[in-house]
Amino acid sequence: MKLRYVFLSALALGIFACEQPQKKEETKKEEPKKEAVAQKQEAKKEEQKPQEQPKQEQKQEVKQEEQKQVAQAGGAGNPEKGKAIFQQKGCGFCHQPAVDTVGPSLKKIAQAYAGKEDQLVKFLKGEAPAIVDPAKEAIMKPQLMQLKGLSEQELRDLAAFIMSHK
Repeated sequence: MKLRYVFLSALALGIFACEQPQKKEETKKEEPKKEAVAQKQEAKKEEQKPQEQPKQEQKQEVKQEEQKQVAQAGGAGNPEKGKAIFQQKGCGFCHQPAVDTVGPSLKKIAQAYAGKEDQLVKFLKGEAPAIVDPAKEAIMKPQLMQLKGLSEQELRDLAAFIMSHK
């Protein structure tokens, strides 16, 4: 009986000893694979970085061109295009032509910003405080986020539409 126990113990140790080197070899094989995958990922990231920079430069160039066009056009906006933006962005839910509702009327806004169209554009960009009803500015702030994607000219068009309600 003791002989069987010794024999089985030796057999178990032998099997265990034989399996260990195989596992070590497998892990050694896996390590280079992991390193290769990591190197590939780093290479992809490096390839993407140069591509991102030209995109940012292109965006800046487009903005500069828009600003030049606006300056050449005298900074005037198109009220008809502004009306389309006003309707598309849902501004009419809070701003009526002649009646104060959730927000001030378009007439009231136009009177407050008379001769200050640039200030109105800055407000629409979120770069200037409200001068019509500062108490309701907190309500308007989230709505201004919808205008972040608009170009300088589109904001001028929107301002022109608002100013047409004097």
